Amino acid sequence: MAGHLCKRALIALLTIFVIISLSFLMVRFMPGDPLIHMVGEENYYYMKEFNPQELERLAEKYAMSGTLGQQYGNYLSSILHLDFGTAYSNNQPVLQNILDSCKWTLILTVPTLLLGCLLGGVLGVLAGWKPGSLFDRITTPVFLFLNTVPTNCVGVVFLVVFAFRLKLFPLNGMTSGGLVGMARFWDIVWHAALPVIILVLFRTSSNFLLMKSNVSQIKDEDYTVTARSKGLPERRILFRHVLKNAMLPYVTSLCIQVGSLLSGSMMLEVIFGWKGMAQLFYNAVSSRDFPTAQACFIISATCVVLGNWLGDALVAAIDPRIKEGATHA
Repeated sequence: MAGHLCKRALIALLTIFVIISLSFLMVRFMPGDPLIHMVGEENYYYMKEFNPQELERLAEKYAMSGTLGQQYGNYLSSILHLDFGTAYSNNQPVLQNILDSCKWTLILTVPTLLLGCLLGGVLGVLAGWKPGSLFDRITTPVFLFLNTVPTNCVGVVFLVVFAFRLKLFPLNGMTSGGLVGMARFWDIVWHAALPVIILVLFRTSSNFLLMKSNVSQIKDEDYTVTARSKGLPERRILFRHVLKNAMLPYVTSLCIQVGSLLSGSMMLEVIFGWKGMAQLFYNAVSSRDFPTAQACFIISATCVVLGNWLGDALVAAIDPRIKEGATHA
C-alpha cells in the first residue's frame, strides 16, 4: 500500500509542477509584451516613450526581466516561497488577498460539503435500497432535475423570489456592517444562508445520485444475493455488505469535493456579491490582475490534486484489494 501511495504522490507532485508551469506560460505567451496587459495599452506606450525606467522597474518587480529561462527559474523560486507577487488591483501582497478571500469561501463551502455529504448519502441509500418505492419516485426526479440545471440560474431565481420579493434574505453582500460580536456572527449567517441552501441542494443532488447508483447496483450482486439466501437480516446485509462497498466510490468523490473547497461556486459568489476566492479569481481575470489570477489558479488546482490524492489514500486504506495487491507486489 505504501508503494501505491508513493506512486500516486509522485503523480500528484508532477501534476502540480505542470499546473505551475502552465500558469507561467499563460501570461508569457500572450500576444505582445505582458506588461501591456498589466498596465493597459495607453499607459504602456506612454511609459515606453517618456518613462522607460518605470517599465523596467515593473518588469523587475513582476519577474519579467531577463531570458525566459531566468524568468521561469525566478517564478518557481517565488512560488516555492509562497511569494505570488503584488496584486495590481490594490497593490497588496497576492497571498494576503487570497487568505482574506478564503475565509469567506470556507463559510460557504464547509457547511455545503458537510450537509451535502450527509443528506446526499443518507437519501441515496434510502432510494437505492428500495428502488421504485414512493420515496424513490419522489426524490430521484427532483435531484435529476437539479443535477441538470445550471447553478447560476437557480441562484438568480432564488435571489429574486426569496430576497427581492419575499425579503427573507439580504440581496447581496456578506454583512450589514457596523456590527460586532454575536450580532455580526448571526448577520453573516443570515447573509450566507441563501447561497449555502442553493449549494447544498446541488451538492446533495450529485451525492444522492452517486450513492443511489452504488447501492442499487451492489444490492443485486451475487454476494448480497447469497447472504440474503442464507437468511441474514436485511439490516445486516445493508450495513455489512452493501454500504461497505458503496462507500468506496463515495469517499473518493467526497475527497475530490474537498479539493474544491477554495474554488467554491464562481457565479454564485458573483450573483450574491460574496467576496470569496471564486469572485477574487473572476475579478482578477476581468481586470487583468495576472499575479492574482495565476495564484488563484495554482492554489485551486493544487487543492483539487491533493483532494484526489487524499481519496486514493483513503480508498487504499479501506479497500482490501489494494492492500493485497501491494502485498503480492
